[in-house]
Amino acid sequence: MATITCGWCKDRCHMTQTGEIKVSPMPYYGGEDKYIADAAFLCDGCGRMSVATWYTSYDPTDTRWRSYGRDGGPEDHEDARWSPLPGHQMDFPDVPDEIAEAASEAWVCLVARAHRGAVMVARAVVESTARAKGITTGTLEAKIDEMAKQGLIRKVVAEQAHEIRHLGNSTAHGDLGDSVTSEDAEEVLNLMAEVLNEVWQAPARSARLAAARAAKKS
Repeated sequence: MATITCGWCKDRCHMTQTGEIKVSPMPYYGGEDKYIADAAFLCDGCGRMSVATWYTSYDPTDTRWRSYGRDGGPEDHEDARWSPLPGHQMDFPDVPDEIAEAASEAWVCLVARAHRGAVMVARAVVESTARAKGITTGTLEAKIDEMAKQGLIRKVVAEQAHEIRHLGNSTAHGDLGDSVTSEDAEEVLNLMAEVLNEVWQAPARSARLAAARAAKKS
């Protein structure tokens, strides 16, 4: 059983294998991996079916590998590919369309394991947010500080925005030797969501609550 964010229902769900794992020898084997494995899984949440494909150095149908703490499934392999792609339930309904679309694309990069791309898009989202609020001059560092100065974001959120900037700058400046792990990228995207919440989402929710309260009084 694997646990992923289901590409159909977008919830974090257990995926139960259905049927056997299909194993094929890799053609032109010249590296560590020498098998391609495919298996079908049912989402315990929505009941829809997904297919996982992964590369492995051992035959996952050989039960002897269980003594090594492996059950042969895709959860043992970080490079397992799921169809449809695992999704993230990230919507930004109160964010301007072009910024919200870019933020969603950052999550698409993450699930496609384009970690550098995810971080770069997150950096662009932060800078675009500043520009949308009329802060158009200076470096991104200065823009983030100005957002905090104007009270658009709290100090702690400004610090989070700077973390996005640091990692994004590393890639933007050609430091491709610096690895960006999936954990790094996901943390950056969660920080990006905090910035968007502070600038756009939370004020919009407050405005809706105030309007609803006023409507009840009237």
